[in-house]
Amino acid sequence: MSQANRVGKQNARERVAAEKLKRQRAERRRKQITIGTAVVGVLALAGGIGIAVQAAKHSKPYLAPVAAVVDSQAKSTKDLGIQIGSADAPVTMNVFEDFRCPVCQAVEQATEPTYKQYVEDGKLKVIYHPARVLDSHDNGTGSLNGANAAACAQDQGQFLPVHDLLYANQPNENQDLYSSKTKILSITGEIPALKASTAFTDCVNKGDHDGWVQKNADNFSKIGLTGTPSIFVDGQQLNFPQSPADMVTYLKQQLDAAFTKAGKPAGTKVTLPANPAESSASGAPSASGSSSSSGSPAPSAASSSSSAPPASGSSSSSAGATTPSSSKS
Repeated sequence: MSQANRVGKQNARERVAAEKLKRQRAERRRKQITIGTAVVGVLALAGGIGIAVQAAKHSKPYLAPVAAVVDSQAKSTKDLGIQIGSADAPVTMNVFEDFRCPVCQAVEQATEPTYKQYVEDGKLKVIYHPARVLDSHDNGTGSLNGANAAACAQDQGQFLPVHDLLYANQPNENQDLYSSKTKILSITGEIPALKASTAFTDCVNKGDHDGWVQKNADNFSKIGLTGTPSIFVDGQQLNFPQSPADMVTYLKQQLDAAFTKAGKPAGTKVTLPANPAESSASGAPSASGSSSSSGSPAPSAASSSSSAPPASGSSSSSAGATTPSSSKS
């Protein structure tokens, strides 16, 4: 065979090999593109599901409880608050709280008798905003369910008794026992009027006010609050000391100063329901609630002023002040 023919055949073999390698590389690229596209599709689907799940949590329509109010502290045109006390009371206390928050419970139980007396004397009205602080830490639903139950109770004129009972029966902050609506209904069943109310039970089970609670949670973050309890007296945020006795002294000082500064007489006196948790402990029948003179259902004397700058996670102390259990709602 001539040298020219050998060279020709060698070149042909090389061309065939090169073409085969080119086809193999092209096939590998095609497979990689196909696999990559599939992975992207799966990730996109997963992301879409995640977004859909998050959206589902916020998909309940906004339905405010009966006699909910708009207040300047919330900086919203929505009726996000539940008010107790006379509308003509000269001093206003705004409470941003979480029924799972242990610091909220501590401040509430220490100061309730004090601020409740100011409310009954016509000096103070209290506006409550239930938030979802601890839910955001553990992806829970207990704060949401508790707040919805309190709003459902407001519809029945029983906000304060339920407010008290949720704090009195508060589970450990690391347990989301209020994620069980059955648990919440067993607690609120101590109030005869609610135990017999199909409307209340349905409201709790269906989460009728979940959208309202979520709106409070969204607003909580929007106005820059990151911890509970965040409590204001006539726009001034309170920062409680740690000792229960000192909490009471501090609150009295703040309320008296605000009343003096307002320079107005006390408003209409009201009668609030007894704390059902205390009634149960003493063997007395549970309170069934009453209405405030402002026409809105009277809540139970609970959550009082506390607030301190937010921390992250749960209750802690700093510089001698109570630092609220915190998180974004």
